[in-house]
Amino acid sequence: MSFGIKKLWSKYLKSKVLKTFLFPGTVVHDLSHALLCLVTGTTIKDLNIFKQEDGGLQYDKPKVPILFDFFIATAPIFGCASAIVLISLVLGNPIRVDETLSKEVTFSIKAVFDYAKDFLDVIWLTLNEFRDRGFRTISSTIFIITSIIFTVSMAPHKGDIKYIVLGFLIIGSGLFGLELIGISLLGNKWWDNTLDSTWIITTYVISILLTVLFITTIIVGIIKAFKLVFGIRGGGDDG
Repeated sequence: MSFGIKKLWSKYLKSKVLKTFLFPGTVVHDLSHALLCLVTGTTIKDLNIFKQEDGGLQYDKPKVPILFDFFIATAPIFGCASAIVLISLVLGNPIRVDETLSKEVTFSIKAVFDYAKDFLDVIWLTLNEFRDRGFRTISSTIFIITSIIFTVSMAPHKGDIKYIVLGFLIIGSGLFGLELIGISLLGNKWWDNTLDSTWIITTYVISILLTVLFITTIIVGIIKAFKLVFGIRGGGDDG
């Protein structure tokens, strides 16, 4: 979702405006990559957080391909999520979207429709939360804006997507396999507590991204309809 939102924004907004708005998230994104480069012993060739062009961080190939690629590629997801948690704590948790997404995944036609309904419920709840509490105080306004910045800044670079998808598929398959053979990590209290804590920020991130994607799609639709009605051509990529 973050990748799609960023692509849409880059098509309809001036590049300088977009990069200025997302600058705090870009800094956390690049520094998260850099931190995992240091942890994995990967050589950093260039790091410039003030660089306007994409690719403020350049590094050599990791010593352990695929595994370390996955760690480095996913670092901004956890880095940006940690930034949101920290800002929320500093501001006194001004916004909290009620949890509506199921913690359990099942595979059926009915489940697909249930998930679609859950996503619509999330958007509705988030919009209501924005309306009721979102912009009534300075702290809630700051938190919403920074939440949008950091969730969109989670967007991976195009070359990182294959490592992220492959890595999470392997991890998910491994955990699923353990359950099948009777080794349940949910029996451990620390693991259960970790999942509960992680699910709070995961739900919030999904809520923000779904809502931003929903609003962005509507605005893009209006722009396209306006151009179609009045016969305006092109201009999208030029911002």
